[in-house]
This record gives sequence, C-alpha cells and structure tokens, in this order.
Amino acid sequence: MIKLSSLFRLDGWKNILSGIGTNKDKSTITENVVPGFPRLIDIQLQGLYYSDGRIQNVVDIPAEKMVQNGFEVEGDDGTLYKAYDDLGGPAAFAEALKWTRMLGGAIIVLDIEGGGDWSLPWYPGKGAGKVRGLRVYPRSRVELGLMETVSMPESMYFENYERYVIRNASGTTFTVHASRCLIFKSTTRVDMEFPGWLDYERFWGLSAIYKGLEDAHNFGLTAKGTTHLTQECSIGKYRLTNLEQLVAEGDWKSIDNRMEAIDMQKSIINGVMLGEGEEYTRENFSFAGLPEIWDRQMMAVSGSYRIPVTLLFGRSAAGMNATGEGDDDNFNSYIQGLQKVQLLPPLLQFMTILNVQLKVVDVSDGSKLTIDFMPLSNRDQLKDAQVKETISRADRNYVESGILSPDDIIRNRFLGGYNTETSVDESALADLGEGSQEE
Repeated sequence: MIKLSSLFRLDGWKNILSGIGTNKDKSTITENVVPGFPRLIDIQLQGLYYSDGRIQNVVDIPAEKMVQNGFEVEGDDGTLYKAYDDLGGPAAFAEALKWTRMLGGAIIVLDIEGGGDWSLPWYPGKGAGKVRGLRVYPRSRVELGLMETVSMPESMYFENYERYVIRNASGTTFTVHASRCLIFKSTTRVDMEFPGWLDYERFWGLSAIYKGLEDAHNFGLTAKGTTHLTQECSIGKYRLTNLEQLVAEGDWKSIDNRMEAIDMQKSIINGVMLGEGEEYTRENFSFAGLPEIWDRQMMAVSGSYRIPVTLLFGRSAAGMNATGEGDDDNFNSYIQGLQKVQLLPPLLQFMTILNVQLKVVDVSDGSKLTIDFMPLSNRDQLKDAQVKETISRADRNYVESGILSPDDIIRNRFLGGYNTETSVDESALADLGEGSQEE
C-alpha cells in the first residue's frame, strides 16, 4: 500500500521562516500537483482550452501542423488521397488530434454504407459497404467501464479492446467493433503498474496540457500580478490636519467625505484644493525589469510545450531564445516526430482500408503501404527541390556517359514515388564483366 504522503515533495525546498514551499508561498496557489493527486478533470481541461488562448494554441497548433501539408502514398496516382480528402479526412484527423492533445485520446468511427451491425467485425473489400463518413469522438465519450479486454492470447486484440462502447449526443450508448475504429492515443504514457492512475489514463495516456502547466500557471500569476499593479501604479497619500481627532471620535464619515472631495477635485478641475495643514502626494510604481520577467517566463512556457514563442504567444521572433529560424527547425522536427508516433498508425490503417476498396497500389506480394509526409515549411520544400536538382544533374551525367539509360532513371527515380537511391540491372553488370575479361 503506497501512502499518499510519499508522493509529495521531500527534497527540502521548504523553509518555515521564509515561507517558501508552505501555504504562505504565493507560488503554491498555482502549484501543479502530480496528475492524479489531484488531477484535472475533463471539464477543467476543456475550461482551460476554451478560456486561455495560450492553452488553446498548445492544443491546436501541433494538431493542425501535423495535417496541414498533407502526405503522399507511394504508388498512388492521386486516387487514394482524393478519396481521403473527399471523406473530410484532413478535418476529421485534425479534430481527433486536438481532442487527443486536450483530453489524452480520441476515436474515429468509420461510417460504412451497408456495413451491417456496427458491433460486428468489418472486412473491407469482401463484399461489405464502403466508407462514407468519419465520426470523431473524444475519449471522454468512450465508456471504458462498460468494455472488456480480450483475454485470449490467440486473438489479435489480446489485452486490448475488441469492441468500444461510445456515448452519443442523446446520452445513450452504442457498440462499435475495433475493425471499424481508428484509435488516437496520447504520446504521454503512464506506468501501467503504478496504482495511482485511472483506467482511462492507463489506456489513453495524459493530456498534452500537463507538460507545461506549471510554467503556464506561473506566467498567469505574473500576468495577473501585473494587472493588479497597473491598478495601483499610482497611490495617493492624504494628510488631514485633524485626522487624529476624527479617528479618536470615530468620525469615519468625515474622513471619507474629505477624501472623496479630493478625488472629485482631481477628476473635475485636475487639481486639489487643500486647507491649512493638509497635504496630498502621489507615489508612482516603477515597472522596470518587468518585461524581462515576462520574456523569461514566456520562454519557459515555450520550452515546456516545445512551441516557439512566435506561435504560442503571437509575438515577433524570439522563441526559445533564438532568432526564429532555429525555432522553426526545432518545432518542425518535433512535429515530424508526432506525425510518426501519433498520426501515422491510424492514418496508415485508414489509407490501407481505402486501398483495399479502390485497389490503387498493388500490395499482392504482402507489402504494406508507405506514407511520406510533405515538408512542413517552405525552407524544407526548397531544400527538397535543391536535392532533386542535384540528383537530376548527376543523372544527366550518368546518361551522357552511358552509365545509365533514360529507362534506368525512370525506374529508379519515379516508379512507386520519387526515390533518391539508384540501382542497376545485375545482368548488365554481368555483361560488363565479360567484356572486361575479353579485353
């Protein structure tokens, strides 16, 4: 049995005299406790998304970036991608990715025309209907408590779910077989053996919002503190001749009336009329150094979420303490990793289904489809074009020298999608070898 007290900070970052780390420490107001003790519930995660533009960017920007430039299927003449686009694939996959980043997971149910009972297995290409739509559901509408994992080792769904129970808009549920579903899971996984996690966290993972939530809270605290300071950036001091007498007599109304009269004079005549012995002064607060604090905290939030400041906060290039190009390269590398880990598995499953139905790419030899994501930035596209131009010059030299034929170039470069590797016919090598021996 694990005691909850053992989960909290024991590293000595607490000082009773100064208040650091205690309930007197202002930063503890926004402290993010270990998820699960307590965790943010779904309505809180959604509330953060809908009420905080920065958190909305954390969810939306990577999800949209993953799908915005599209992809290519090797061997596709455009038919498969058109089918994906006609079914609303880009919008559906982006929505699923947003729910995954916000809540930790999502599911796309394939709406199959003439597909029969949704709870039964569906075999595309075997006389069953075709996909006519994509229905997206957040993981909060998947009732794991009403589902059972498969315990038979011989099943392809062993230790997983074969059927998903989903709650619809009316509050009732319906059951869908896994063969009709595309599953999206968080890249933030949890230890399955740790007793503190809930079932849905074990299966789906955690929201991406958690990754930089403490830094986001600290930035929010600074922003709110600055707002409060602007309201008190100028404090007036009143010296009244008979203040001690009025206080002694408890005549608070006279004190209020005099201060109110001074405030009205400032508003109406832009001046203050004072009696004998009275004095009014103003003290102004200095905001020196505050912009630097904001910048450092912006970079902390940006680094935690791995999104450049230029995108996350909508400001000029300064993200992650660089000039902008380095941030763009780092962010694109991060998105490429998400594409391979989070987007590619359900996307490859869906494109395979479309290929079975449309029979565009020949996979009769048991091979699988290959998906190549398009470059994420114009600079990546420029680099790609420069690489192709260099290879084309080399190919021209090979042809002019008689090393390769135009047919060899077509076979190596363009069959099955653009390829940078070059191979030659082994029989041609044999002929060259015989010729060299005769000489």
